[in-house]
Amino acid sequence: MHGHILQLCVIQAVASFIHLEPKNATVLRGSEVHFNCSTDESWDVMTWLLGGRTVLSISADHGPLGRDESVSTVNHSMSSVSVWELVLINASFSPTVQEVTCELLPTGRSSSALFVQEKGNVRILEGDLSVQGGVLVTFHCQAIGWYPNPSVSWVVNATNVDRGNYNTSSLQDASGLFNSTSVLQIKAEASTAVECWASVSAALAHQTSTVKLTVEAPQITQDYTVVIAVIVSVCTIILLAVLILILCYRKKLTKLSSENKVSSSSWTVNLSSERRSVADETSGKVNPGYKAEDVTSSGHGDLRNRADSTINVISPPRVRGERITASALFKTSGS
Repeated sequence: MHGHILQLCVIQAVASFIHLEPKNATVLRGSEVHFNCSTDESWDVMTWLLGGRTVLSISADHGPLGRDESVSTVNHSMSSVSVWELVLINASFSPTVQEVTCELLPTGRSSSALFVQEKGNVRILEGDLSVQGGVLVTFHCQAIGWYPNPSVSWVVNATNVDRGNYNTSSLQDASGLFNSTSVLQIKAEASTAVECWASVSAALAHQTSTVKLTVEAPQITQDYTVVIAVIVSVCTIILLAVLILILCYRKKLTKLSSENKVSSSSWTVNLSSERRSVADETSGKVNPGYKAEDVTSSGHGDLRNRADSTINVISPPRVRGERITASALFKTSGS
């Protein structure tokens, strides 16, 4: 890398009197920074200044004369071109741009701009969370002690969140460092990792804070378990009551039907019994209201004979004994 820079310096030195590379350097605080000063003209003393303060002096004849403990130097000169490299071992932070100057006596000077950035800390305030599904969750991310103002972003479930979905604000303290706060709101739909990233341009990687969002079962499932159980119990009781009423109604109908059948049979039996009773009471019995007339008197002989003949004719044929009796009577009377 140094060889490549040296070649560029040599090429540029041919076309100019004095040249300093790089013209702009952006690094993190504490980093090592390299600058190369080259010229094709003769010079007596090369002086390096940082922010207007001398950090290194080099004699063309004797080399480095004295230097600050925070810098070192390397000679890359060739026969036709003088090239000296300044190494800032530990770049110090400053909220303003620092000027790096290579001054050649008695010929001239050249300057570059040095930007030293500060990488602070980042933290999500909420920590790991366990919430119910569907809840709107708010996360706060703080990026403290950065310079310049850090770039803050969010990553949810390994996907970058659109900048329109969160708000970030920053304040600069007395030392020139920035403190930023970013607010993100998301709907808890599934368990995931929530990350807050903060970075500045000189950082090779961003600073990250990660929390775990755990989504539990919806609150309605837990809150209404008792209510659901009561509803199920009431519905079961109502269903059982309806079934009991139906069974009682059917039993009552069956009982009424049986009673109707028994009543009908009883009525038929009673009717038959009454008929038999009447027949039994009137068949073969003497009518107490009947008064027999004296048939021994004269004039009744013919009537008696006709009566006997009539009785013989109308006697019921059903009872065999009665026929025999009537026949016997007829024979008796005839004799």
